[in-house]
Amino acid sequence: MDKNNSSPLLLVADDEVNTTIMLQHIFEREGYRVKAVTNGIAALETAKKLLPDVILLDILMPGMNGFDVLLNLREDERTANIPTIMVTANAREPADVARGLTLGGDDYLYKPFAPQEFLARVQSRIKARALEEALHRRTQQLEALLRASEKLNGHHKLGNLLELIPELALQLLPGEVAVSYHLGENGEIRDSRILNRSDSETITQRIEECIPLALKAETAVNWNTKTTSGMCVRMEHANLQLGVLVVLSQDQPYEEHHLRLFEGLAGQAALALRNAQLYEIQADYAQHLEEKVQERTAELQSAQKLLIRSEKLASIGHLAASIAHEINNPLMPINIFLEDLEGDLKAKGVKYDMRELQMIRDNVERIKRIVRSLLEFARDSGPELRPLDVAQLLEGVIKLNRKFFEHERVDIKSNLPTLPNVYGSKDQLEAVFMNLALNAEAAMEDGGTLTINAKHQGNEVVIDFIDTGCGIEPDKIERIFDPFFSTKPNGTGLGLFLSYGIIEGHHGTITVKSKVGHGANFTIRLPIHQPSQPQK
Repeated sequence: MDKNNSSPLLLVADDEVNTTIMLQHIFEREGYRVKAVTNGIAALETAKKLLPDVILLDILMPGMNGFDVLLNLREDERTANIPTIMVTANAREPADVARGLTLGGDDYLYKPFAPQEFLARVQSRIKARALEEALHRRTQQLEALLRASEKLNGHHKLGNLLELIPELALQLLPGEVAVSYHLGENGEIRDSRILNRSDSETITQRIEECIPLALKAETAVNWNTKTTSGMCVRMEHANLQLGVLVVLSQDQPYEEHHLRLFEGLAGQAALALRNAQLYEIQADYAQHLEEKVQERTAELQSAQKLLIRSEKLASIGHLAASIAHEINNPLMPINIFLEDLEGDLKAKGVKYDMRELQMIRDNVERIKRIVRSLLEFARDSGPELRPLDVAQLLEGVIKLNRKFFEHERVDIKSNLPTLPNVYGSKDQLEAVFMNLALNAEAAMEDGGTLTINAKHQGNEVVIDFIDTGCGIEPDKIERIFDPFFSTKPNGTGLGLFLSYGIIEGHHGTITVKSKVGHGANFTIRLPIHQPSQPQK
């Protein structure tokens, strides 16, 4: 007898043959399948083999009495929950009834009995067991869905969720293949993940057939054929269709309780997918917001630096003329005194240290150079701007310095295409270019390469001076354009300061990027249109 048959299976265990024949006749007439045995040992073995829906168990039987049979049934996990009705003609004492119920008997019936009453009690036990099994299965499903929900909510990336959903489907449901599809706003498939534990080509071919079926169906759909069984459902949240979930099985047909569990999993998966979408939107927004804040902050800091530097230029410009005048006045008598002193010493034949005298003379010349630079910077009139070919100016600077650079083991490379004219002062721009070139050479004591590039970009001509020298330390790069600040031992600290002022006077910008040990890159940007109001 096959336990999978639809009609309930009844096991009758009674040593009275007439009783078993009568019970078999009653229950078979009502559509039951009946298996009869006449001793306790056979009853125990048959129950474990057939797993009947109900057991009718006589108390007094040869081999093993009904109480011992019941005790063994309840100790075995497979038979522990089979409804068992104790039947007796002799054990009528309350203690006997209590013993049977304590051991796990579900009901107690005395012989002789009315067939209709017996039938009603058996039907009641079967219904009660079906309800218990359904409740137990539903509880297990809810617990499984809760665990699945915890796993799903632990992921915030769509790709990870699409991988996880098929795994959970095959953990909760029978089957060999599970597929999760992520759909776009228009219902198109954006991504999918397939978990295939089958080598069958037939079951693989059925996968694609499920998608249109799931998209058209309003609820979950299951089907059973000779070769495969399957279920498909839409993963929806708040009327938003997020994807499709499919499971396929070769061995076990899907039942109603499988479909309910499948729908529950799809609902949890849809919620997780939507949370992942919202998380990605929020993360993307936060990232863009952070980038925007950083960009605006950098712009404000740059503007602030430019403002501070412009204020420095303006302040120094007003002071430069008077300072230069005050310094220049005493330089003339000092210079004359040095010449007279040297002549007197020679005339009197006094021995003196020429190096010390030359050091004084060198420092006086250095002061003169500083004064000249200050006077040039302090001029009230702005540069005379006219159309200039920047490439031609740069080629002139390169040609002028090539021999000197070769001697210092510095190679000059250039990329100077045809460029639109800029409006500028030839002398001042040449001075800036010369200063940058010489600074680059000084930064490459052991030789290296200076690359000079120029290009047309938008409404500007962009010029780069790139060297392979020692680079500029981070704490010094912010001060590189400040007056009297220099990284060279004998530098005046005015070259880059004046270069900055010249480029600003041309309505351009000069910036620097550098990394210690990897050289520096000075970038000049000059407008190609004539300024309406030249700056001073």
